[in-house]
Parts: sequence; C-alpha cells; structure tokens
Amino acid sequence: MNWRTRGIFRIAGIGIFGSLLLAGSWLGTPAPLRASNERRGEHTAQEASANFENLSGRKRANISAGGLEAPETGWSLGENLLVNGDFSKGLEGWRTSARCFHPDFLTRAPNGKPSLKMENTYSCGPFAKLAVNEFVAPPGVYSIGGEIKAPDLIDPKMPIAGAQMDLFTDCETQLVNGSSEWLEFAAKHCIVAPGTNSPFRIAINGKSSGSFWFANMYVRKEIAPLFETFMLYPNHRGYLFADQAQEVRVAVTLNPGPYLRREDLVIQLEAVRSDSGAKTDRTYKSPPDDFTATLDFGPLPAGAYQVRATLLGRNGEVLFEQPPYRVVKVNSEPGALLKAWIDDRNLAHFGDGAPHFVIGIYDTSGYSNSPEYYARAINEISQAPINMLINYMITNAPISAINAYTDALQEHGIFFLPSVNNFYEDARWYPRGLAAKLGASTQDDFTARYASALEKNRAIVGYYVQDEPKVDEVARTFHQYQIIKANDPAGFNLVVLDRPRDVQFWKDAVDVVGVDPYPVWLPVENYIAEVGDWTRMAVQAVHASRPVWTVIQFYQATAIASWPTEQQLHDMSWMAIAEGASGVFYWSHGMRALGWVRDPAEKAALLGSLVRVTKEIKDLEPVLLRPDTQVLTAKPSQDIVTREKSGADGARYVIAYNHGSAAALARFVLQSPAQSVTVRRGMVKVEIKDGKTFEDEFDGYEAKVYEIR
Repeated sequence: MNWRTRGIFRIAGIGIFGSLLLAGSWLGTPAPLRASNERRGEHTAQEASANFENLSGRKRANISAGGLEAPETGWSLGENLLVNGDFSKGLEGWRTSARCFHPDFLTRAPNGKPSLKMENTYSCGPFAKLAVNEFVAPPGVYSIGGEIKAPDLIDPKMPIAGAQMDLFTDCETQLVNGSSEWLEFAAKHCIVAPGTNSPFRIAINGKSSGSFWFANMYVRKEIAPLFETFMLYPNHRGYLFADQAQEVRVAVTLNPGPYLRREDLVIQLEAVRSDSGAKTDRTYKSPPDDFTATLDFGPLPAGAYQVRATLLGRNGEVLFEQPPYRVVKVNSEPGALLKAWIDDRNLAHFGDGAPHFVIGIYDTSGYSNSPEYYARAINEISQAPINMLINYMITNAPISAINAYTDALQEHGIFFLPSVNNFYEDARWYPRGLAAKLGASTQDDFTARYASALEKNRAIVGYYVQDEPKVDEVARTFHQYQIIKANDPAGFNLVVLDRPRDVQFWKDAVDVVGVDPYPVWLPVENYIAEVGDWTRMAVQAVHASRPVWTVIQFYQATAIASWPTEQQLHDMSWMAIAEGASGVFYWSHGMRALGWVRDPAEKAALLGSLVRVTKEIKDLEPVLLRPDTQVLTAKPSQDIVTREKSGADGARYVIAYNHGSAAALARFVLQSPAQSVTVRRGMVKVEIKDGKTFEDEFDGYEAKVYEIR
C-alpha cells in the first residue's frame, strides 16, 4: 500500500531522508500527552431504539453501535533524556562534523536557549548529514522532537530536515519545509523493543542547501496513566446479542507507581443504562498489575450502557478514571439487524450471515455506472475464491458507480470495503467532487453522508480507513470511526499497518487490524518468518480479542527482488493463519503488481499460483472456522510453530511452519492414535510410528498442513 515505497528503510538504511519517507509523526509540543478530539461533540453516538426487546427483521431499527466513547487519557511525558539536548553546552554529547554543524549562541530559540547551526552542507558530502546524540534509549515508549528554523532553502517545497531514532520501528518526526520562523516538530509513540540499541539523530537531506538551526531537541519517555482498560468482550462495536455470552470482560492494566500503596487501591467496574440510570457494578480490592474485570449482563434489561472503570483510593475518593465503553445489549441475534459483524471468536459474518474466513485482494481500476465495465477484472480475480475486495480507485466514484461495482462483485460472491482513508480535507486525494455531489459542507459531513448512502448496500461490509498510516492518524481515525458507526452501524472498519508495534495504539480506533510484512525484498536470504512475527505481535496487542487480517505480498518489491514463488505465497499465507489471523489479503491485482505484468504467460503463471494457494485455504475453511483444539502433546521442535484444529467429522489438523531459515526436523506426538497422516499440499502420506508419532522435515520457513485421521 502507499505504492509500497517503505522498503527503502530496509535496503537503504540511513537514506531515509533522501527518500523523504515519513513514519510515526505526531505534531505537538513536549507537553503531557492527552488523548483528545476537538471535533468529537459534532457527531455523538446516536441512541439505540428504546424497544431493544423487539428489534427484529433485517433492518437497522435505529440501533446504534457501541465501543470506546472517547480516546484513552492520562498519559504524560518524563524528563528530557538527551545529553545536552538544548545545546547550552555547545556540542557536548553530540557527534557530528564540525565542517557542517556548530553551536550558535547568537541565534536563540524562543525560550532563549542557544541553537545548533547547520550550513555549508556541500562540505560534508552528498549523503544525509547527521548529528548523533550519546543517549541510547532502553526499552520503552518515547516521544521525540525539537524546534527548527530553515529560512533560506533553494527549494522551499522540498521537506528536507527532521529527527529520527534509529530502530524505533522507523520512528521519525515529520520532515520540515523552509521557514523563517521557529517550527516545532515531533513524533510520538516511538517504541524501543528489548535488545535494540537506538541513538537519537538529527538528519538533513544530502541534496539540501542553505542554513538550518535546531534547538531544544528532546527524547522523553511516555509515562502510562494510573491504569488502562481495553474491552475484551463484547469485541465488536459493543454489541451484546441474545445468542452470545452475557459476561462483559475488560482487561485492566494498573500502573500505580511508587507513591500509591496497592492495599489502599480499588478498581470499580460499573455499567449504567443511558436512559434509566439502572446499573450494576463490581469492585476489585488490592488489584494486581494485570487482570480481567467482569460484569454479568445476564440479569440486565436490554439497552445501551456505559461501562466505566474507576480507580478509588483508601477512603473511596476517585483517583483516576478512563473514558467509558458503550455496550448495547439487544434481545436479538446479530443476523436480524446487521448486514455484517464480527462474532465472539473474531470471525467475520457477511453475505449469508454465516461466518467466513476472509480471503481478500486489493485492486485498482476506474469506475462506471455499468456493471459490465468491471467484468474482465472481476472475472480474472474470481478465479481465486476471493470473498472480499479493496479498490483504491473507486474512492472518487459516485454512489451509483459504487453500486454498479458491487453488483458486478456480487455475481461472484465478493464483498467490498470502500476506501475512506483520504476523507480529510487536508489529504492530497480528498474526493472534493464526490463530497460536493453529496452536498457535504465539511469532511465530517462528507463521511456521514457517504456512510449513510452505502448503509443499505449489503455488499458493503465495512470501510478501509487507513493504509500504512502514521501513529498521529489515530485520533482522527477514531473520530471518523464514531461518524461511520453512527451512520452505518453494521460492518467493520479495517486499518493495515506497516509497523506492527503500533497496533496497541490502534486497537480501539477500528474493528479489524491488518499488518503487511512483505518480506521478499532481496534476491536471497529474505526473512520470510516476518509474516508470522507481525501477525503474532498484532494478535497479542489486541489480546486476541479483535480480528487480525494479514496482507500477503503478491508483487515484486524491487528491481533486484522477484515475485514471491508459489511456495513462498503458500508459506506466508499459512504462517499468518498459524499465528492467529482470521483472514488474509493479497496485494495486489492492480498497479505496481499483477496489473503491471505485461507478459501474458508470466501473468497467467502468477495468477495461477495465487489461485492454487487460495483454493487450498478455501478448501479448509470449515476447519479454520472451528475453535482451536489440542491435537499434539508438545511442541514438535524449537523452530516449529503450530496451530491445531479438528473437523466436524472428527479429523484432526495441524497447521505448522518452520520459523527458522535452516531445514528442521520435527517430531509430532498425537494425544490419541491415528490411522493416517497426510500433508494436504501434494497429498503426501507421512508414516505413523506407534500409532501416535510421526516425523517430518521442513525447509527453511516452510509451512505444512497435516490432516490426521
């Protein structure tokens, strides 16, 4: 996504500013981090129908979605950890070239502190110019930034300067254009993983010219609030339906610090009905650092409830509380009200109302009011058992063209996620023409009208809300989420991230989290297991309580790389499934991918690989939709990762992959005897020893699915 330019980080290393690629920037000053949304009041969640008990039929009936009502609060920043970050001691603590950088005690920042001047850039060579601080960050989450003045650029349209912390999951500030005034620049949520070694760097594009001043550079640790909450269940838009479990579960993480005695603390979880004030609560005294708080909604009447957690002190005083979640209890099954939803096992329901394992693809095409216009591309795509599709190029289409497109998709059982990631007036590709056609006066009004216009289209099962976004998009994506839910309460919003450690910040801003590892960048020695790693990290970040869909690389990343082989396509797909993905997407059928392959024979071969791999997944869909079960007695070997299932007919299945690059021998011991073991790819029989044990060898990163009968 974003046309796949981010691989420059991995190949060019330090050349990030030469590519002018941004990651993880948030505007702001080094003040306490407050989760806020200044436009939130414009689109509050609508109240559900008062007649919750009798909602029936396939209609909306004024039901409203729930979920988190406001962003999490209480974060703050620690002290500046840089050595001499304000340059008051000249270049002490900094390593740089004296030919390009020198302290400037005459040009001072707005707070009177001295600055670091960069000039004569040509004298330091053609590549990025760096000033590196001695501070090395231990594991944690950080905010970085400072101030810059760059008045005399030759090309003021070219952003050229910023700050970076290497290995912080590609964490950089936004890049800065020329300005005669001091500008603040920053990045939030820079994650340092255990085992990394990350210096702080100021960087200048090697092709720049002119003079630049930096001042008040900082790295500050982000300090968590006294406690955090995350609703584990209900896990989809707060809906609590009659055919589902009635126990609400909330993950609570306590961060009391050294100044509060745990024995004095109480966590109270309370549910209050919005209209009548009816409530129930539960308290947890001397709570541990991490636990699950629960409320039994079984005896409660249907209605909309605010579920709020509060931290109380010794005398019952309120020490801190987080924004509430909205839970909507309805005496109905979801299929009676919603065209698409996520069930309590993170499976997507759409179309016939049954659960489906998502097999999706990206495409790019123009638009028309005629379904026949789309036939050629959709016929090609539908050779694979695709059931969901994202098309960037339909964003600007009139509603009539979207309806024609979904009519064509439905001929092949494919459902659609319209892209709304550019529905912001400051976005380059903001669909101004469509907004005008819908009579929208603001971006919020546009989103509301767009979602409302598509709400009755049963082929529209949600929205694609962000494509490899920076973390600073969370707040306005959360705000957009409230608008979409108010106007199209069914379905699921999807974000796809190229920084898996960011998932923790997105988990309440969307319904489904996607990750897109794309590991095939070099001719050889690619780290294919990255697909499994990213999927696992995402599943863990959402506590396995939200769907994770992994986007699989189906394109040639660089001129020196090749298309993934069919074996790699197979291995990456099943790696994701083994690590807990409840759906896979493939990028892409369109531009910069299959759409740009000109040789008909090559294109047919590549498409054939996709078709065969996805058919293997589709063939096993009934099993993938069943709960995980225990088939083996122990882990087969150190490098083999497994996920275990059973079929309705009693057959057992082990999905396994080799996490290592070297060949590995695995020994599988079954819990109960079997008559046969078959590797489904190729239908290869494996010998069973003593009725319970079989061995097999895996190539590096190879994935296999065993059918055991």
